[in-house]
Amino acid sequence: MEPTEEGFYSFSSQNSRELTEEDNEKLAKQTNISDFKERKLELEARKNWDKFYNRNKNNFFKDRNWSSEDLKIICPDIDFEKEIKYLEAGCGVGNMLFPLVAEIPKLKLFAFDFSDNAVKMLEERAKELGLSVATAVVDLSIPSISSPFEEQVDLATLIFVLSAIHPDKMQIAAENMRNLIGGSVVVRDYGINDHAMIRFGREARISDRFYVRQDGTRAYYFDLEELCGIFEKAGFRCERKEYLHRMTINHQKNLKAPRIFVQARFIREN
Repeated sequence: MEPTEEGFYSFSSQNSRELTEEDNEKLAKQTNISDFKERKLELEARKNWDKFYNRNKNNFFKDRNWSSEDLKIICPDIDFEKEIKYLEAGCGVGNMLFPLVAEIPKLKLFAFDFSDNAVKMLEERAKELGLSVATAVVDLSIPSISSPFEEQVDLATLIFVLSAIHPDKMQIAAENMRNLIGGSVVVRDYGINDHAMIRFGREARISDRFYVRQDGTRAYYFDLEELCGIFEKAGFRCERKEYLHRMTINHQKNLKAPRIFVQARFIREN
Protein backbone atom coordinates (compact mmCIF):
# COMPACT_ATOMS: atom_id res chain seq x y z
CA MET A 1 0.00 0.00 0.00
CA GLU A 2 0.98 3.60 -0.55
CA PRO A 3 1.24 6.27 2.15
CA THR A 4 -1.24 9.09 1.62
CA GLU A 5 0.21 12.41 0.56
CA GLU A 6 -1.21 15.86 -0.01
CA GLY A 7 -1.62 16.62 -3.69
CA PHE A 8 -3.96 16.39 -6.63
CA TYR A 9 -4.65 13.90 -9.39
CA SER A 10 -3.48 15.13 -12.76
CA PHE A 11 -4.02 12.86 -15.79
CA SER A 12 -3.52 9.41 -17.27
CA SER A 13 -1.58 8.39 -20.38
CA GLN A 14 0.12 5.46 -22.08
CA ASN A 15 3.57 6.84 -21.28
CA SER A 16 5.51 7.50 -18.10
CA ARG A 17 7.21 10.85 -17.58
CA GLU A 18 10.51 11.91 -19.13
CA LEU A 19 13.39 12.19 -16.68
CA THR A 20 15.11 15.54 -16.19
CA GLU A 21 18.88 15.96 -16.22
CA GLU A 22 18.78 16.27 -12.42
CA ASP A 23 16.79 13.01 -12.19
CA ASN A 24 19.38 11.18 -14.28
CA GLU A 25 22.20 12.53 -12.11
CA LYS A 26 20.45 11.22 -8.97
CA LEU A 27 19.92 7.80 -10.57
CA ALA A 28 23.58 7.62 -11.54
CA LYS A 29 24.58 8.03 -7.87
CA GLN A 30 22.46 5.10 -6.69
CA THR A 31 24.32 1.93 -5.73
CA ASN A 32 23.24 -1.65 -5.10
CA ILE A 33 23.01 -3.35 -1.73
CA SER A 34 25.09 -6.47 -1.11
CA ASP A 35 23.91 -9.95 -2.12
CA PHE A 36 23.89 -10.89 1.57
CA LYS A 37 21.52 -8.02 2.44
CA GLU A 38 19.27 -8.88 -0.53
CA ARG A 39 18.92 -12.49 0.69
CA LYS A 40 18.30 -11.28 4.25
CA LEU A 41 15.52 -8.92 3.09
CA GLU A 42 13.80 -11.75 1.21
CA LEU A 43 13.94 -14.04 4.25
CA GLU A 44 12.68 -11.30 6.57
CA ALA A 45 10.02 -9.81 4.27
CA ARG A 46 7.06 -10.97 6.38
CA LYS A 47 8.76 -9.90 9.62
CA ASN A 48 9.45 -6.42 8.22
CA TRP A 49 5.80 -5.91 7.19
CA ASP A 50 4.58 -7.23 10.54
CA LYS A 51 6.83 -4.68 12.25
CA PHE A 52 5.56 -1.99 9.90
CA TYR A 53 1.92 -2.57 10.83
CA ASN A 54 2.70 -3.01 14.51
CA ARG A 55 4.62 0.26 14.51
CA ASN A 56 2.12 2.29 12.53
CA LYS A 57 -1.09 0.53 13.64
CA ASN A 58 -3.94 1.65 11.38
CA ASN A 59 -3.08 5.35 11.55
CA PHE A 60 -0.52 5.29 8.75
CA PHE A 61 -2.96 5.13 5.86
CA LYS A 62 -6.11 7.11 5.29
CA ASP A 63 -9.02 5.19 3.79
CA ARG A 64 -8.97 5.25 0.00
CA ASN A 65 -12.22 7.14 -0.49
CA TRP A 66 -11.63 7.47 -4.23
CA SER A 67 -11.87 3.73 -4.68
CA SER A 68 -15.61 3.36 -5.35
CA GLU A 69 -15.73 5.97 -8.11
CA ASP A 70 -12.53 4.67 -9.67
CA LEU A 71 -13.72 1.06 -9.69
CA LYS A 72 -16.96 1.98 -11.44
CA ILE A 73 -15.00 3.83 -14.13
CA ILE A 74 -12.51 0.98 -14.60
CA CYS A 75 -15.25 -1.70 -14.57
CA PRO A 76 -18.24 -0.07 -16.34
CA ASP A 77 -19.71 -3.48 -17.26
CA ILE A 78 -20.06 -4.64 -13.63
CA ASP A 79 -23.44 -4.07 -11.99
CA PHE A 80 -22.55 -2.93 -8.47
CA GLU A 81 -26.23 -3.00 -7.48
CA LYS A 82 -26.02 -6.81 -7.38
CA GLU A 83 -24.12 -8.95 -4.88
CA ILE A 84 -20.47 -9.13 -5.89
CA LYS A 85 -17.83 -11.26 -4.22
CA TYR A 86 -14.99 -8.78 -3.69
CA LEU A 87 -11.43 -9.54 -2.55
CA GLU A 88 -8.90 -7.02 -1.31
CA ALA A 89 -5.68 -8.91 -2.00
CA GLY A 90 -2.80 -7.63 0.11
CA CYS A 91 -5.43 -5.90 2.21
CA GLY A 92 -3.21 -4.37 4.87
CA VAL A 93 -5.64 -3.01 7.46
CA GLY A 94 -8.50 -2.74 4.94
CA ASN A 95 -8.18 0.86 3.86
CA MET A 96 -9.77 0.11 0.51
CA LEU A 97 -12.25 -2.55 1.62
CA PHE A 98 -14.02 -0.51 4.32
CA PRO A 99 -14.74 2.66 2.29
CA LEU A 100 -15.73 0.48 -0.68
CA VAL A 101 -18.39 -1.44 1.21
CA ALA A 102 -19.68 1.83 2.67
CA GLU A 103 -20.36 3.01 -0.89
CA ILE A 104 -21.27 -0.41 -2.36
CA PRO A 105 -23.12 -2.22 0.45
CA LYS A 106 -23.92 -5.39 -1.52
CA LEU A 107 -20.27 -6.47 -1.67
CA LYS A 108 -19.51 -9.88 -0.15
CA LEU A 109 -16.12 -9.30 1.44
CA PHE A 110 -12.89 -11.33 1.29
CA ALA A 111 -9.43 -10.15 2.33
CA PHE A 112 -5.92 -11.49 2.79
CA ASP A 113 -2.45 -10.20 3.56
CA PHE A 114 0.81 -11.92 4.43
CA SER A 115 1.18 -9.82 7.58
CA ASP A 116 -0.55 -11.45 10.54
CA ASN A 117 -0.66 -8.08 12.30
CA ALA A 118 -2.44 -6.41 9.39
CA VAL A 119 -5.09 -9.14 9.15
CA LYS A 120 -5.72 -9.01 12.90
CA MET A 121 -6.25 -5.24 12.75
CA LEU A 122 -8.63 -5.62 9.82
CA GLU A 123 -10.62 -8.27 11.71
CA GLU A 124 -10.88 -6.02 14.77
CA ARG A 125 -12.17 -3.11 12.70
CA ALA A 126 -14.66 -5.34 10.85
CA LYS A 127 -16.01 -6.55 14.19
CA GLU A 128 -16.39 -2.96 15.42
CA LEU A 129 -18.33 -2.07 12.26
CA GLY A 130 -20.45 -5.24 12.35
CA LEU A 131 -19.14 -6.41 8.97
CA SER A 132 -18.60 -10.00 7.87
CA VAL A 133 -15.23 -10.45 6.15
CA ALA A 134 -13.65 -13.79 5.20
CA THR A 135 -9.96 -13.35 6.00
CA ALA A 136 -6.74 -15.31 5.56
CA VAL A 137 -2.98 -14.91 5.88
CA VAL A 138 -1.54 -15.61 2.43
CA ASP A 139 1.91 -15.23 0.85
CA LEU A 140 1.33 -14.62 -2.86
CA SER A 141 4.98 -15.34 -3.66
CA ILE A 142 4.66 -19.05 -2.76
CA PRO A 143 3.18 -21.31 -5.49
CA SER A 144 -0.29 -22.58 -4.59
CA ILE A 145 -3.00 -24.41 -6.52
CA SER A 146 -5.69 -23.89 -3.92
CA SER A 147 -7.60 -20.91 -2.53
CA PRO A 148 -7.91 -20.06 1.17
CA PHE A 149 -11.56 -19.28 0.49
CA GLU A 150 -14.45 -21.60 -0.32
CA GLU A 151 -15.48 -19.73 -3.48
CA GLN A 152 -13.89 -17.74 -6.29
CA VAL A 153 -14.40 -14.00 -6.20
CA ASP A 154 -15.91 -11.87 -8.96
CA LEU A 155 -13.63 -8.89 -8.47
CA ALA A 156 -10.29 -8.36 -6.75
CA THR A 157 -8.04 -5.37 -6.21
CA LEU A 158 -4.27 -5.55 -5.90
CA ILE A 159 -3.27 -2.08 -4.74
CA PHE A 160 0.45 -1.37 -4.09
CA VAL A 161 1.00 -5.06 -3.37
CA LEU A 162 2.89 -6.60 -6.28
CA SER A 163 5.68 -4.02 -5.96
CA ALA A 164 6.56 -5.40 -2.50
CA ILE A 165 7.26 -8.86 -3.96
CA HIS A 166 10.64 -9.86 -5.42
CA PRO A 167 10.52 -9.49 -9.24
CA ASP A 168 11.53 -13.15 -9.62
CA LYS A 169 8.30 -14.15 -7.82
CA MET A 170 5.81 -11.77 -9.44
CA GLN A 171 4.78 -14.35 -12.02
CA ILE A 172 3.94 -16.79 -9.21
CA ALA A 173 1.84 -14.07 -7.55
CA ALA A 174 -0.16 -13.45 -10.74
CA GLU A 175 -0.73 -17.19 -11.20
CA ASN A 176 -1.92 -17.46 -7.59
CA MET A 177 -4.38 -14.61 -8.23
CA ARG A 178 -5.83 -16.60 -11.12
CA ASN A 179 -6.77 -19.38 -8.66
CA LEU A 180 -8.73 -16.88 -6.58
CA ILE A 181 -10.63 -15.00 -9.28
CA GLY A 182 -13.54 -15.88 -11.51
CA GLY A 183 -13.70 -12.38 -13.03
CA SER A 184 -11.48 -9.29 -12.86
CA VAL A 185 -8.50 -7.98 -10.93
CA VAL A 186 -7.72 -4.26 -10.80
CA VAL A 187 -4.05 -3.46 -10.20
CA ARG A 188 -2.56 -0.15 -9.13
CA ASP A 189 1.12 0.17 -8.25
CA TYR A 190 4.27 2.26 -8.54
CA GLY A 191 5.38 3.27 -12.03
CA ILE A 192 8.81 3.68 -13.60
CA ASN A 193 10.33 7.16 -13.17
CA ASP A 194 8.15 7.90 -10.15
CA HIS A 195 9.62 10.64 -7.96
CA ALA A 196 10.01 8.18 -5.07
CA MET A 197 12.20 5.94 -7.26
CA ILE A 198 14.52 8.84 -8.08
CA ARG A 199 14.82 9.87 -4.40
CA PHE A 200 16.51 6.66 -3.22
CA GLY A 201 20.12 7.23 -2.26
CA ARG A 202 23.18 5.02 -2.13
CA GLU A 203 22.87 1.36 -1.11
CA ALA A 204 19.09 1.25 -1.43
CA ARG A 205 18.84 -0.37 -4.87
CA ILE A 206 18.39 -4.14 -4.88
CA SER A 207 18.22 -4.49 -8.67
CA ASP A 208 16.85 -2.55 -11.64
CA ARG A 209 13.83 -0.52 -10.37
CA PHE A 210 13.68 -2.55 -7.14
CA TYR A 211 14.57 -0.78 -3.88
CA VAL A 212 14.57 -1.19 -0.10
CA ARG A 213 13.18 1.48 2.20
CA GLN A 214 14.76 2.35 5.55
CA ASP A 215 12.24 0.15 7.40
CA GLY A 216 13.21 -2.94 5.36
CA THR A 217 10.08 -3.01 3.16
CA ARG A 218 10.68 -3.07 -0.57
CA ALA A 219 9.24 -1.32 -3.64
CA TYR A 220 9.40 -2.11 -7.35
CA TYR A 221 8.59 0.44 -10.06
CA PHE A 222 6.73 -1.04 -13.03
CA ASP A 223 6.83 -0.52 -16.75
CA LEU A 224 3.20 -0.74 -17.90
CA GLU A 225 3.82 -3.29 -20.65
CA GLU A 226 5.85 -5.39 -18.22
CA LEU A 227 2.92 -5.47 -15.78
CA CYS A 228 0.52 -6.51 -18.53
CA GLY A 229 2.90 -9.24 -19.68
CA ILE A 230 2.99 -10.78 -16.20
CA PHE A 231 -0.79 -11.14 -16.02
CA GLU A 232 -1.27 -12.15 -19.65
CA LYS A 233 1.24 -14.97 -19.15
CA ALA A 234 -0.77 -16.07 -16.09
CA GLY A 235 -3.97 -16.43 -18.15
CA PHE A 236 -5.55 -12.97 -17.96
CA ARG A 237 -6.67 -10.60 -20.71
CA CYS A 238 -5.74 -6.93 -20.31
CA GLU A 239 -8.93 -4.88 -20.56
CA ARG A 240 -7.50 -1.47 -19.66
CA LYS A 241 -4.04 -0.08 -18.85
CA GLU A 242 -2.61 3.36 -18.12
CA TYR A 243 0.00 5.40 -16.31
CA LEU A 244 -1.49 7.73 -13.70
CA HIS A 245 0.35 11.03 -13.38
CA ARG A 246 -0.17 12.81 -10.08
CA MET A 247 1.57 15.91 -8.76
CA THR A 248 1.94 15.98 -4.98
CA ILE A 249 2.65 19.31 -3.35
CA ASN A 250 4.36 20.29 -0.13
CA HIS A 251 3.09 23.83 0.41
CA GLN A 252 5.33 24.52 3.41
CA LYS A 253 8.51 23.72 1.48
CA ASN A 254 7.07 24.85 -1.87
CA LEU A 255 8.06 21.53 -3.43
CA LYS A 256 6.32 19.55 -6.18
CA ALA A 257 6.86 15.82 -6.66
CA PRO A 258 5.71 14.08 -9.86
CA ARG A 259 4.25 10.72 -8.84
CA ILE A 260 3.76 7.98 -11.43
CA PHE A 261 1.56 4.92 -10.92
CA VAL A 262 0.51 2.07 -13.19
CA GLN A 263 -3.10 0.96 -13.30
CA ALA A 264 -4.70 -1.90 -15.20
CA ARG A 265 -7.72 -4.18 -15.25
CA PHE A 266 -7.23 -7.84 -16.11
CA ILE A 267 -9.99 -10.36 -16.81
CA ARG A 268 -9.45 -14.05 -16.17
CA GLU A 269 -9.52 -16.16 -19.33
CA ASN A 270 -11.21 -19.58 -19.13
